[in-house]
Amino acid sequence: MHSFFITGTDTNIGKTAVTCSLIAKYIEEGFRVGGMKPVAAGCSIKNGHIIYEDVQKIIEVSNVDLIINQINPYQFEAPIAPHISFKKNKKEIDIHLIKKHLQLFKKQMDYLFIEGAGGFAVPLTENFSTVDLIKALNIPIILVVGMRLGCINHALLTVESILNKKIKLCGWVANRIDQHMLAYEENISFLKERIEAPCLGEVPYFKNFDPYKASKFIDINKLNDKVRED
Repeated sequence: MHSFFITGTDTNIGKTAVTCSLIAKYIEEGFRVGGMKPVAAGCSIKNGHIIYEDVQKIIEVSNVDLIINQINPYQFEAPIAPHISFKKNKKEIDIHLIKKHLQLFKKQMDYLFIEGAGGFAVPLTENFSTVDLIKALNIPIILVVGMRLGCINHALLTVESILNKKIKLCGWVANRIDQHMLAYEENISFLKERIEAPCLGEVPYFKNFDPYKASKFIDINKLNDKVRED
């Protein structure tokens, strides 16, 4: 099973959209594909059950049977930083539990895309961060850059941090979250020159997002080439 961790330059920049698009793309290529979001904050309660919209989207697009407590073992209702939720609920992350789920996924998936919470440097608990999670799972990163004013600073700082942590960056996706962004072409050109990883695609602004439509703008050949190269 090939696994990738989807992180972003910020929160609300389209990590779930890109995760679902990557899943859809590999499904179109004939693979068994699923997604995972270990930590989710900002859930709603329906019929006595905690439901996280982004996790629901991952389940819907995947072509393998997914058990919600396995792909999303940590769910919090309040839309606040994960480490605050963990503290309020007196919980700690059990990395062994997450790894156990990954072992089960190997039997049913060819590709797994794991979506992080917030950005790359987000703390998950007081003593455990997203960086720690990625290192513990030992999987490469795909970075989602939310294309809007300020994206160059966010993207370059995030890439610098990833490389300084000696984590493999397989590629990045430009996700246009501001359809009226000025000088879009100049910004994307600058990022392509400065980021030392292939741009896997430019996803345009979608009023009503469809992962299969968005997947047309992602080139997984670049991702596959980078994996083989490394």
